[in-house]
Amino acid sequence: MNVAVPNASWLPAHVPADLAWDHDVIKFASGFDDPFIGLADHLHAGPDIVYARGTLRSEPGWLLTRHAHIEEAHLRPDLFSSDNWAQTRELLGVDWAMNPLEIDRPAHTAYRMILQPWFTPRAITALEPMVRQVCRELIAKLEDRDGCEFISEFAQLFPSYIFLSLMGMPRERLPEFLAWEEMFFRAKDNAERAAGLGAIGDYLAEFTAEKRANPGDDLVSAIVTAKIDGRPLNHGEVMGMTMNLYAGGLDTVLSSLGWYFRYLAGDPELQARLRADPQDIPAAVEEFLRAFGITSDRRIVAQDCEFHGVVMKKGDWVALPTGLAGRDPREWPNPHVIDIDRRPRHVTLARGVHVCLGMHLARREIKIVLEEFLSRFSNIRTPEGEKALWHLEGVWGVHHLPLIWDRDPA
Repeated sequence: MNVAVPNASWLPAHVPADLAWDHDVIKFASGFDDPFIGLADHLHAGPDIVYARGTLRSEPGWLLTRHAHIEEAHLRPDLFSSDNWAQTRELLGVDWAMNPLEIDRPAHTAYRMILQPWFTPRAITALEPMVRQVCRELIAKLEDRDGCEFISEFAQLFPSYIFLSLMGMPRERLPEFLAWEEMFFRAKDNAERAAGLGAIGDYLAEFTAEKRANPGDDLVSAIVTAKIDGRPLNHGEVMGMTMNLYAGGLDTVLSSLGWYFRYLAGDPELQARLRADPQDIPAAVEEFLRAFGITSDRRIVAQDCEFHGVVMKKGDWVALPTGLAGRDPREWPNPHVIDIDRRPRHVTLARGVHVCLGMHLARREIKIVLEEFLSRFSNIRTPEGEKALWHLEGVWGVHHLPLIWDRDPA
């Protein structure tokens, strides 16, 4: 599976030729009808760790392919640092980073503690009536119809409205927000990515200034009035924290829902089971999370080391693709089969200090969407002759998903 390319400019001298993988992950996975299956089957047939010509944003680096190694890397910040992994400083020419995403301990802990109270299980339970109401409002617009374009008419709006409510941001500007997010995550070059991130930064600078002057009961107001060791957060700390929330809040659940409903549209038996036994929906959420790992965290090697027999040098990039972790046959038999009785212990929401801050909210949102859709529509399917369209730049996501259904669920 690997091609020895010892003279390639992208291949550092310390990488042995038999670990060189002369492919770009995004372009390679895009060649399959199902990128999760195609990429996993190919890479799991070779070395557990390879050095790829293109990983996240097509930059060369180490690619961990096994669940156990990806989990361990999340738990070893001494070897694999999160410092500046999204390269916010370089893209914007600033001296701050997204926090706590691009920050290691001990500073990470202080920043996370500011946000944590908003995302505890108790806090998310208190939000559930609002989350369900948003879901029902959007579904109400579809109830007299026989189908929809699921992404633009539901999946894009549902988590975004919840995020905007939490942040205290206006719904009417959502098209702009999504356009900036698209530029940052999926632009082909760094200049366009920087332009998207810059537009986000300009808006957040103005918005946080307004909240400092007139704080309310929203999350951004909590950030601009927060203190660490008795001092208020400075401009860079506020910008880094709000930008981190912006980057995570507008894309992850949207992208997840696209893959889940793409799968459900082809599995009427699972639809019927979840409709008849909604108590099984939380188990389905966990299995979907395992099978459709849409993110690839990135770390930088903090010190020269040997990791499972592979020599890595300080400054090397390391990609931790959850899509490969979730399809590892060493961890789960028949990993490409969706089996909601697995009860998987996956790493899709990360592990360790950088475990997803919004994991309880994401799970609750997905659970509510499945409950509400399945209780209203039966035989959800893709129209004959049509198919989903997806992208793999940044967060793996479905951007077009036509669905039709019957309006008399059994």
